[in-house]
Amino acid sequence: MIGNDVVDLVLAKKESNWKRKGFLNKLFTSFEQELIFNATNQDEMVWMLWSIKESVYKAYQRIYYNEGFYPIKIEVIQINSKNESIIKLFDSVFYGKTTIDKDFIKTIVVLNKSDFNQIQYLNTSNYIKNEKGLPIELHSKKPISISHHGRIREIVGFF
Repeated sequence: MIGNDVVDLVLAKKESNWKRKGFLNKLFTSFEQELIFNATNQDEMVWMLWSIKESVYKAYQRIYYNEGFYPIKIEVIQINSKNESIIKLFDSVFYGKTTIDKDFIKTIVVLNKSDFNQIQYLNTSNYIKNEKGLPIELHSKKPISISHHGRIREIVGFF
């Protein structure tokens, strides 16, 4: 399964105040908060972790459709210097890759590391939603993941 998320850093800076009281405790584990507090660029780390969590949520929905969202239960276990991550949600382990640019952060997560080799970026809006309301590509009917925030939109899938 695949999940993705994008964060428009310009919009996030304008519209979100992650430093407000209680925000970090609602969304991030103590390990993740430590990553934030020790980061050279704390804003970037907050939105990278958020992007990872959103991506995992989307991938998890594909496997075990569940309408609840529980960011604190999505645990980033490890992030390396290449922004590759290992994430756990309940009994599932996901692998993530994050791209950071001056204007955006993008994350893709998969269940198996080898799945990264099959990912394709789509330039189409030809999709429909399945019976659970999850997006699938119009012609192939294969699952896709769609993310948009501010000026950025990205659609990915396995083809």
